[in-house]
Amino acid sequence: MGKGFRMSLTRTNSMECLLPANSSKLSNTANKNGKYCRKKREYLTEEDRRFYEMTAQEAIVIRNARKCYTKNVAVLDNLNMVVSRGSIYGLLGASGCGKSTLLSCVVGVRRIDSGDIWVLGGKPGSKGSGIPGPRVGYMPQEISLVKEFTTANAMYYFGRISGVEDDVIEERLAFLTKLLHLPPRNTQVKHMSGGQQRRVSFAAAMIHKPELLILDEPTVGLDPVLRADIWDHLITITREEDTAVVITTHYIEEAKQADKVGMMRCGQLLTESTPGQIMTQFQCQTLEEAFLTLSQRQADNQERGITEVVSNEVTSHNPTEVNSMTVSLHNGHYSSTDNIISTEKQQIRDNEDIGKVVTSKWKKFRALLTKNAMQLVKHPGGVAFAVIFPVLQTFLFFNAIGEDPKNLHMAVVNKEAGNCNYSSIWGEVNYYEDTHDCDFVDLSCRYLHGFDDSIIIKDYYPDENSAVEAVRGGKAVGAMFFSSNFSKALRSRRDNGRFSTDEELEDSSVQISLDMGNRQIGLNLQKRLFDRFFEIQNSIMQECHIDPRFGEMPLRFEEPLFGSVNQKYSNFMAPGFLLTVIFFLATSLTSAIIISDRVEGVWDRTLVAGVTVQQILAAHIMVQFALTCIQVTLVLCVAILGFNLPCRGPLLAVITLVLMIGFCGMCYGFFISVIVSTHTVANYVSTGSFYPLILLSGCIWPMEGMPVFLQWVSRTLPTTLPSLSMRAILEKGYSIDESEVYVGFLIIGLWTVALMIMCILALRSKTAG
Repeated sequence: MGKGFRMSLTRTNSMECLLPANSSKLSNTANKNGKYCRKKREYLTEEDRRFYEMTAQEAIVIRNARKCYTKNVAVLDNLNMVVSRGSIYGLLGASGCGKSTLLSCVVGVRRIDSGDIWVLGGKPGSKGSGIPGPRVGYMPQEISLVKEFTTANAMYYFGRISGVEDDVIEERLAFLTKLLHLPPRNTQVKHMSGGQQRRVSFAAAMIHKPELLILDEPTVGLDPVLRADIWDHLITITREEDTAVVITTHYIEEAKQADKVGMMRCGQLLTESTPGQIMTQFQCQTLEEAFLTLSQRQADNQERGITEVVSNEVTSHNPTEVNSMTVSLHNGHYSSTDNIISTEKQQIRDNEDIGKVVTSKWKKFRALLTKNAMQLVKHPGGVAFAVIFPVLQTFLFFNAIGEDPKNLHMAVVNKEAGNCNYSSIWGEVNYYEDTHDCDFVDLSCRYLHGFDDSIIIKDYYPDENSAVEAVRGGKAVGAMFFSSNFSKALRSRRDNGRFSTDEELEDSSVQISLDMGNRQIGLNLQKRLFDRFFEIQNSIMQECHIDPRFGEMPLRFEEPLFGSVNQKYSNFMAPGFLLTVIFFLATSLTSAIIISDRVEGVWDRTLVAGVTVQQILAAHIMVQFALTCIQVTLVLCVAILGFNLPCRGPLLAVITLVLMIGFCGMCYGFFISVIVSTHTVANYVSTGSFYPLILLSGCIWPMEGMPVFLQWVSRTLPTTLPSLSMRAILEKGYSIDESEVYVGFLIIGLWTVALMIMCILALRSKTAG
C-alpha cells in the first residue's frame, strides 16, 4: 500500500483554507475555494503557515493537544509532537502518563478537547483523511482480539476489513508466523499464553502493510531474541517501505534504536530528539538516566508553579522549532513552498490511483458477519442459551401454567353415612310412579362420589374440629360437612319450598370451608365444586322426573363469543409470556456480544481499521436477527404444534409480531451495551427492567385490575399492547386491519425507532469523547 494511501494537502477541505499565500496553483479544488482561502490567510501567522506546511510532509504533527477525562484533570497537557515518515518514533513514559490516550487520539478513536492533530496529511476522522482506515495499523495495549478467533481467523478478519485479498493475507500470515513465532493457525486466542496473544495482536496490526504503524507496548513479556527480531523488522520497513512507526515500550534502552525518542510524563512531552542527542544534552550514559533527570526537573518546576519544562535547543515546545529540526533530520530543510507544491501534486496522483482500489464496503461487511457468526457458533454456552433456552422456557411454561391443580385433599365430615362404607354406598334416589314422589337415602354419598379424585381426594374425619385442624395444619385445602339429616332435609326443602324451617335449610346445605390462603387454588376448587354440584343436582332431578331447569340458577351463561368456557389460564398468559421471552432473549444476547467486543478492545480496533459504527451495528443486527428467526420458529412450533395453543387468526401476523418484538429487544440490547461498560451492569439493567415489564404487561394479571395511573404506564411499554394484539389474533381471530391488532404493531415500531435513535446518539456522544 505504502505511499499510495497518502492524502494530499489540497484534497482536505479544512486544509485548503489554510494554505500559504503562494499556493494558489496547487489544484482546481483549491482555486474553487480561493476567495475563502485568501480571506482566511489574512489571519495566519508565520508560525501557523510553517505548521500547516509541515502537516503535509510529516506522518504525525501534534500542536498544543489537550485532553481531559474529568474537569481540570488533564491527561494530555498542551502536548506537541512530530513523527516523520520513514522513521521510528519511540514514545517513553510510565503507565498512566497519557501515552495510550495520545495514541487513541492519533488513530481517531478519541478526540482531543483542544489543539491540532494531523496524521498523514489530514485530521483524524475528517472526510478523505483515511484515518481511521487501512492507512494505519494499530496495536493497542490490550490484546484486543476475539477470544473465539484462531490465529488464522484473526489475520483474515483484520486483513479483510483493511481491504487485503485472501491470497495476500495467506502470504502475510506465513511471513508473520515465521517472524513473530506465532502459534499454530488453528489455536484459539483463549487457549494462548499472554505472550502468544500479544504476538498475534502485533501481527494483526501489520497484516495489511500500513503506512503508519502504531504499537502500544508490543514487546512486553516477549523473549529478548524475538524483541531484537521485531526491532530489526521495524527498521527494515521504515527504510524500504517508508513506513512511519510509533512505538511505546517499558524497555527504555531498546528505544535507542528509534530514530527519535519522545519522553512523556504527566501528559506533557518533556523532550523530543534522537537518542544520542538526548544523552549528550543531559550528559548521561543511558536514556533511563536522561528520563529521570527530565522527570525530576518537571517535578521541581511544578512545585514552583511552572507548567512547562524549559530545555535547551534540543527540547522545545515551539512546534516551528521542532519542525525545522525534524525536517532537517529526516527529509532535508524545506524553506520553499514550491517543494511542497511538487510533493502535493505527486500525492494527488497517488490518491487517484488508490481510488481505484478502495476497500469494498461489502468485503468489510462480510468480514464483520463472519466474525459475529463465529463468535456465536464457537461459544457453546451462547448457542445453548440462544436455542435451547427459549424452547425449554416454553416447554416449562405450558407444563407449569394453566393446568388444573391435582391431588388436592378435602377433609370430609359426613354425619349421615360416615365414609359411605368405604365408598360402597352410592346413595339412592327412589321414584314412585303411582304418587310421582321421590325419596332420598344417604344422598350425601351421591354427592361425595360425584367429587372424584380428579377434583379432590376425600379424607374422612369424625367431627368438625378435627377436620378444621387438618386444614389449619396444611393436610387439606378445605373442609366439607354433611349433617346427619341431610337427605331428609333436602327432600323437605324440595317439597316445602319457602315453608322450610331454618333447621331444614341448614341441614340440607353442603357446608364447605376452603383455605383461601392460596387464592388460585381456592378459587379453582370453588368453581369446580360448584359446577360439579349442579351436574349431580341435574342428574337427581332427572331421576325424579323433574325438569332439570327447576334445579338450575336463574342465570345462564351461553357459549362465549370468543374463546371457550373452560379456557386454560396458560392460553391467557401465553401471548405476553412468549413476547417477553423473545424480547429479553434478544436483549441479553445482543448486549452481551457488543459489550464483549468493547471490553476486549475489538470494537475500537475495528473502528481504527476504517469500519463505521453503522456497519458494525448492521452486521450485529443481521446475525442476531437470523438467530431471532430461529428462536421464534422454535418457540411458536412448541407452543402451537406441541401444546395446541389456538390460533384463530392469520398465523403470518403472529409470526411478524413476534419477530418485531425480537428486533425491538435487539435494539434495547444495543442501547444497554452503549450506555454501560460491563456485563455485570448490563445484567443489572436488563434484569431490573425485566420484572417491571412483565408485571405491568398484563401477562400475569389483567391490566384492568391495576390503578388507572399504572394502566397508562402499562400501555406505553413495548410488550403490553402487542400482547393484547397477539391475544386478539389467537383467540378472536382478528386480522391486522383491526385497531386492537395494528396498535400493537405501531407500539413496537415506535419503540424500535426510539431505541435505535437513542443508541446512535449515545454512540456519537461516546465517540466525540
